Amino acid sequence: MRRALELAERGRYSVSPNPMVGCVLVRDANVIAEGWHHRAGEPHAEIEALRGADARGATMLVTLEPCVHHGRTPPCVDAIIDAGVSRVVMAMRDPHPVAAGGVEKLRDAGIEVVVGVLEDEARNLNEVFVHAVTYRRPFVVLKAGMTLDGKLATVAGDSRWITSEAARQKSLELREEYDAIIAGGGTVRADNPHLTRRLRKNTSVTGWTRVILDRRRIVPPDARVLTDGGATVHIVDDVDIDALLDNLYGRGIQSIIVEGGSNVLSEFISRGLWQKMILFVAPMIVGGNTAPSLFSGDGVATLMDAYCFRFDRVEVVGADLMITAYQ
Repeated sequence: MRRALELAERGRYSVSPNPMVGCVLVRDANVIAEGWHHRAGEPHAEIEALRGADARGATMLVTLEPCVHHGRTPPCVDAIIDAGVSRVVMAMRDPHPVAAGGVEKLRDAGIEVVVGVLEDEARNLNEVFVHAVTYRRPFVVLKAGMTLDGKLATVAGDSRWITSEAARQKSLELREEYDAIIAGGGTVRADNPHLTRRLRKNTSVTGWTRVILDRRRIVPPDARVLTDGGATVHIVDDVDIDALLDNLYGRGIQSIIVEGGSNVLSEFISRGLWQKMILFVAPMIVGGNTAPSLFSGDGVATLMDAYCFRFDRVEVVGADLMITAYQ
């Protein structure tokens, strides 16, 4: 199953809106075939593994419950049954209500089924997909580069560059994993960013969407994000964040990375509208009560009212720390 998870990982930049799935066929403790899902609309991992392999009496290990519905591709369970597989071991059930049901159909066909092997690892791998299909809302990641005292810039607005080149490169790599980016009008006016996925790793059918929250209508008409001819841009000047997330999900967007600035990040934090936070913390202190910070919302009166979350891991990236946390 660990090998199947490794194979599934290969689809990180290409399978959206589908989940990453890997599959291994085993007979007599020997691997006889492998497969992984390459891209939405292309054969699923199970079909890739079954191609050219004699699967009669073999055990299939797959990271997600095989589908029973006919979407862009035919049902995987039918191919598994027809191939004569005798045992299917899966990491997790499929949370999608349309695709689920493979366990029951396989058992009805007389195939032994085991569920739950390395399930936590499988859920972590597909955290975006699991959240999106369960809650019908995009998985939201907050990302920021800041000083040790939590500042996104100095009192004069200088922010280039707080973090190291290695951290900035990692930040660009993170964009490649998600479907859309949200930034505030103030950030666009001050930094004039492109907000593109310029590493071109992502080849998924979902594409890339840039969303600018410009409630004060301060984004200049010649901003790069509006004139670079890049991916889709939506300027939002008066909308509730909840409604915006619903709208984006309806457009097929399952995941969003929010890159600020301070007011935008603060609203997502104070309203609890995020699932994951990735912070790049530079080894410097700039101070200043008026310097923009990660959170600029009203302070709480007691620790019981604090906006709490769970640290997941800390890594050293260049000269900085990369902290990953979850709600």
